[in-house]
Amino acid sequence: MNETNTTDGTTVPRAEQTVGGTDPTWAFMLRLRRLTQLYTASWGRAVSAEVTSTQFGVLTFLERFPGESQKDIGAHLSMDKSNMTDVANRLTRRGYVRVLKDPRDQRRNVLVLTPEGRSLLAELRPRVDALRADTFAEFSGGELLEFLGGMDRLIARLETLSGE
Repeated sequence: MNETNTTDGTTVPRAEQTVGGTDPTWAFMLRLRRLTQLYTASWGRAVSAEVTSTQFGVLTFLERFPGESQKDIGAHLSMDKSNMTDVANRLTRRGYVRVLKDPRDQRRNVLVLTPEGRSLLAELRPRVDALRADTFAEFSGGELLEFLGGMDRLIARLETLSGE
């Protein structure tokens, strides 16, 4: 990556220096995009090239909360309707999830894990745990909580600003 060191010892992407000057928030989206790119690539190498982290999240959610609707799963995992539908369709085609009618409301479809889905989770979970441990290895426990807490505060602030 094209970076330089600042006077306080931190590393800053060159794009931030040339475009944003000294505002530390300038490269916020560059950092998020790069973080997403790197984590996605790491996931593909370390966990699965077939199953995305989003798909894994849906499978894990269904393991804890079987029989939830696509709508409720999507809301819980911050996925829009079209993305949730696409993920559910892919997992169903691969045999990891089944779509059933809700016994309480026949108009509502619910998702449940299949035995193949449970087996996949058992296979992938140790890899996911190892990736997470490697990803956050440079953080102390307190730093990790501070980092994630900061992300939570930023999400809450942006939800407030957007009216969500």
